[in-house]
Amino acid sequence: MRLRLSTLAFAAALPLRAFAQEPPPPPPPATAVPASGEMPPAEKPAVPQAPAATPVPPPPAVMVTPPPPPPPSPAAATPAPKLTWGGLVDTYWMYYFNPASGANSLTPPTLRAFDVSANSFNLSLAKLSLNASMDPVSMQLDVGYGDTASVVNGTVTAGMPVTPSFFVEQAYAEIALPGNLTIDFGKFVTTAGAEVIEANKNWLYSRSFLFTIIPFVHTGVRASLKVSDQLTLQASLVNNWGGVGSPDNNAWKTVGLSATATLSPMATIIATAYIGKEGTQAATDSSTPSDTTVLVDVVGAFTVSDKLGLNLNIDYVKAPPLTSAGDDHQIGFSVMGRYVLSDHLNLAARGEWLQNHFGGASSSVEEGTVMLGIDVGKNFELRPEVRADFSGDNVYAPDANGLGTKKNQVTGTIAALAWF
Repeated sequence: MRLRLSTLAFAAALPLRAFAQEPPPPPPPATAVPASGEMPPAEKPAVPQAPAATPVPPPPAVMVTPPPPPPPSPAAATPAPKLTWGGLVDTYWMYYFNPASGANSLTPPTLRAFDVSANSFNLSLAKLSLNASMDPVSMQLDVGYGDTASVVNGTVTAGMPVTPSFFVEQAYAEIALPGNLTIDFGKFVTTAGAEVIEANKNWLYSRSFLFTIIPFVHTGVRASLKVSDQLTLQASLVNNWGGVGSPDNNAWKTVGLSATATLSPMATIIATAYIGKEGTQAATDSSTPSDTTVLVDVVGAFTVSDKLGLNLNIDYVKAPPLTSAGDDHQIGFSVMGRYVLSDHLNLAARGEWLQNHFGGASSSVEEGTVMLGIDVGKNFELRPEVRADFSGDNVYAPDANGLGTKKNQVTGTIAALAWF
């Protein structure tokens, strides 16, 4: 009995194991209808899946040459120089009251610096100035045209009618060094004298006799040292001081020394000396002629008040002897004053004396000048002026032979000055 039951159990279990090892039957067709007659619920459609991305193999290694390094940045551009412009127009009309007998009214006075034409409208000077500052270097350029240019160029004799010409008054470079030291190279105006070439910077329009016996310009090198607020020293080495400055007419160079002392806010003294051998040296000469010229110039500027200023100028010139008598020299002094009457009016006056000793003979000249300055705005001035020159000898109003016929000469001048 137990055997039969075991056999039956084994037989029942065998088909079950075989079913479990076979794949499941395929699903019924969609149109199949269950026996109950009801449609089964629709199955939710499967969400399509994106196909797996096919991995892209990395590109083959490529040797890339790195770009060249950028060029070094250029040096900072040099800053533009600071430019300062200036200008002057100087015109005048002069009348000579007592020329030589028989001379026409166009005859100019004599022994003057820039008063070279009478009874005529004259362009004395039209000038432009430019200063270019490029710390620590600067450059100065002054050029002009007019009768004054011809006199400074030395192309005419002062006191004779001239044809206006061009000139380079100054052209130099300046280097500012540590220790308040500056060095100038080129052409520059002289340090001597109480007056300058530009009329608008002088108290009076006409220049003194002393102005005619000192140099106008120099070409060379000079050094200035500001020792303190009270003292400035200057030394220069230049060509012949009596000419236009360049070129030199001999191998010797002139030495210049100057000191400016500010004694107080109201008093300044400037002492200048130029010493050098002068005389034309021939090409076949190995040495410079032994004639020596010496100039000693002293200027004192005094501010008496906010309205009154005084100026004193003393000059001594030892010139090469004209004859065997030797000791040729000139010595003189001048005193100038300027009084401010109002914002638009000022009154200036000058008196001076000059003694000339040449060839063993002496003569002297004196002059007195009065001028009224009429300011129109800040950059224009009208200057009516009266001047009388005197002498103990007949040195004025030359005749046809160039000999003086009178002991005095009187002129009246009206000058117009505009500047910026």
